[in-house]
Amino acid sequence: MKQSQGKAEWKEAFVCYLVILIILGAFLGTIAISGELTGTHWISYIRKFEWDINIDLLRQLFLLE
Repeated sequence: MKQSQGKAEWKEAFVCYLVILIILGAFLGTIAISGELTGTHWISYIRKFEWDINIDLLRQLFLLE
């Protein structure tokens, strides 16, 4: 009995994650497609993305100086 309940919970969790992934994909896909149609190329922004951290600003914000 416990084994079938564990399988049911695993399948339910898998379906939940799958639905969330599909919704997220549709959401981001809509943003990307609308950007391409309006002339804003979001994909090029993602390719050029860098983590550039302004250390001086962080020190000022957290009063580390």
